[in-house]
Amino acid sequence: MMIIFKEFLIVILVVLFSIATFSQSSVILYTYAQDIVPKYIIQGNSISGFCHDIIVELNKELKKDNVEIRYKSSTAKPIQQIISSLSNKGVQIFVGVPHSEEWEKTVKYIRLPLYVVREIFVIKSDMENVLNNKDSMKIGVIGGTVTARKIPNMPQQQEIVEYKSITEAMEALEKGKVDTLFLSSLPLGYYISQSKGKYKSMNAPSEKCYQYIVFSKSVDDKVIRVVEEALRKILINGVIDRLIKKYGLEGYVLPGNVVEILLVDWKPYEWYDKDKKDWVGMDVDVVKKVFSELGFKPVFLSFPWTRCLELMKTKMYDGVMSVRDIEERKDFLTFPREPISAGFDVLFKLKSKKIDISSLEKIPKEALCGYGDGYAYGDWFWNAEFRKVPVSTDEVGFELLKNGRIDLFVCNLLVGKYIAREMKIEVEYSPVFGEKMVYYVGFSKNFHGSYLAESFSEQLKRFKNTSDYMDILRKYGVKYEELWK
Repeated sequence: MMIIFKEFLIVILVVLFSIATFSQSSVILYTYAQDIVPKYIIQGNSISGFCHDIIVELNKELKKDNVEIRYKSSTAKPIQQIISSLSNKGVQIFVGVPHSEEWEKTVKYIRLPLYVVREIFVIKSDMENVLNNKDSMKIGVIGGTVTARKIPNMPQQQEIVEYKSITEAMEALEKGKVDTLFLSSLPLGYYISQSKGKYKSMNAPSEKCYQYIVFSKSVDDKVIRVVEEALRKILINGVIDRLIKKYGLEGYVLPGNVVEILLVDWKPYEWYDKDKKDWVGMDVDVVKKVFSELGFKPVFLSFPWTRCLELMKTKMYDGVMSVRDIEERKDFLTFPREPISAGFDVLFKLKSKKIDISSLEKIPKEALCGYGDGYAYGDWFWNAEFRKVPVSTDEVGFELLKNGRIDLFVCNLLVGKYIAREMKIEVEYSPVFGEKMVYYVGFSKNFHGSYLAESFSEQLKRFKNTSDYMDILRKYGVKYEELWK
């Protein structure tokens, strides 16, 4: 009896294993090619192109999980038809589509971007001077695209002309039927790079546009997670970088795991090391470590502080460092739950200056205090009765303090001590009059920004409990208690 039972159990296990294996091997995700070059290039029954090559690389990773992306036909389709097919379960996946709140109602998005583009204008190179003097502009777009719905305002009067495909639009530009085309930098960048100087892009501020993999809502979430991990691997392994170079798209397309972050020199939190030719600092090291663990590559760019905030309003970049979450900034920034660092603002003066800064009441009303333009200070500072004057940077403030142009300068305690030591000036600083200043990495107010804020917050919280985090603080001479106690 026992032998029969064992044999029966073995049969059951074999059947279950066979069913599981069959189930896994039968996960075929059908897709279409889009009628836009170089995302998909159709030659007869053959499909190639930037996104096609991405599918090839994804399939290499997906093979071990018995998942495959396969074309349903070799005929390219317009994006609206592809989205409709996904909604109707005609196909299960599409590679290379921007986020749209309207489309999100009918398809599932992987939150990790595939690659990043901007919208750009392209013109014929020999028409640049002519167009600068025109009172009106005919702008060609591809009908039904997300890009077509957000053309920026120009000084000239605008007339929008819709086309069905990029090929048709480029022919119209060539024949002078339109003055310029406005479209994603992927196809236009490709045409520019292939044209040998015939076409060029017009400089125009543009928000970043993140391209994604989307699925029919009928696709199981487990399968979607498998595809997402395959995407993460090819991003980390530099596959998208290599394809960008293959198609001559450098300067027009970024891999989806590149995060562009704005910052200023603000020792010891962040500053540019001229010897290392890299950004360093307590917060920079933490951001690099946290994002690397998430599979992202942070890229740091510096502008004056007020300019950083203005650029974030345009959604041209992904994040900004060491920013306070005051109410007015929540209109254009997404804040993670977990702060990056903290500090206290105090008043600095020269030791030789005969001003009592032991309390706000003892500071003369005629005393002149500098502050960083665009920085967020506590109410204690704004309510103080001494005179106030904005300066461009903390370094400028200390220079004015050194030269006797101002009597006081308000600054983060750690930052002020660093600057004074570097400038070799003897200063004194006041007691802490206000609350602790808590700083965040503020992310763009969009679909991708909310994803970055969530992912970054969770990983940062875990990282703060590691010895690696404590090592970073010690490296910059900062005690844990100075930040968080």
